[in-house]
Amino acid sequence: MIRIARSFLGIVGLALVGFVLFLALFERVPPATIAVKQSLFGGGGINEVDYEMGFHIGITGVHKWHYLDRKTHFLTYAHVHGRSRGRVGDAKPALNIRTKDNNMAFFDLTVTYRIIPGRGFEIVKQGNQHKYRDQADISVQTVMRAELAKLASEEIYSSDTRLGVVERAMPALIREMEVYRLEPIAVLIRAVTFPDQYEDKLKEKQLTYQKRLLALSQTGVEDQQAKTDGLAAEIEASEKELQGDWDKKLQEARSNNEVRIAEILAEAEKYEKATRAEAEADYETFIAEGNLAIAKAEALRNELRNQALDTVGGRIYLARQAAENLQFEHVTLNSNDPAIPSILDIEEMVRLLMGQAP
Repeated sequence: MIRIARSFLGIVGLALVGFVLFLALFERVPPATIAVKQSLFGGGGINEVDYEMGFHIGITGVHKWHYLDRKTHFLTYAHVHGRSRGRVGDAKPALNIRTKDNNMAFFDLTVTYRIIPGRGFEIVKQGNQHKYRDQADISVQTVMRAELAKLASEEIYSSDTRLGVVERAMPALIREMEVYRLEPIAVLIRAVTFPDQYEDKLKEKQLTYQKRLLALSQTGVEDQQAKTDGLAAEIEASEKELQGDWDKKLQEARSNNEVRIAEILAEAEKYEKATRAEAEADYETFIAEGNLAIAKAEALRNELRNQALDTVGGRIYLARQAAENLQFEHVTLNSNDPAIPSILDIEEMVRLLMGQAP
């Protein structure tokens, strides 16, 4: 038992040693993470590889690991946010921009970006693993402030204009962020506000503009209604014309069909009478031929029957039939006659029935 216990403890010890060695020799990289390995001795420096999720060789005390977030990062500028930082999100105050016509505007933006795949090690090599998010903020503000400042106040509230700004800014933003090994994914201008006094004036101006658009739309509706009414009248006239043409064609077709039907009925009646007459004639002929055949068969049957009965066997058969049908209504007995009880002469009867001479 002691030997078994020692063996068990030895196995457990070896397992613990193996587990400790595994932890010392391998590094686990979590999901959605970029891992960068640094060699601490021998002048190896930063390995130019972005390690993905899984287990990778990394000796404790010999290698050092740096971790970057692989997920999409969010950079938000808004009035409702102070300055804050989450794992992949940064909140900043809204961008205050002086417009082309010298008014202040406050822009709420959201920018999504990520570390360029395969270049995370360069961020660590530059020593920016804790600064790249601030560098992304600087890049976004540099580009977007320059582009948004080109707008006049009245241009800002046009969705198409804002989308055009984003489209024009994206190439410059890509170049600016690429320096820090980052790439923008999307830019969304979520809201634009002005100082209260100008905001009231702008709303009034927008209302006037909307009323003008509404009036223009109403005029367009009336013009289209007039065109629609004219088209409806033309369509109705064309419909009536086509209806008349189709009624005429339908009547002509109906008349032609009635004439054709009458012709077909006449031909059918004629064919029926001719066929019926032929059939009746054939019927009478076949009936006569059948009766003749029956008569011939009957005569032949009688002839053959007479021939059969004119033989000895036939006469015997007839005699038998006659004997079977012979009946005596009464018999007179005479006790003085020696022939009694015989009531007839059998031999004479046989000759009589067979037609033989006495």
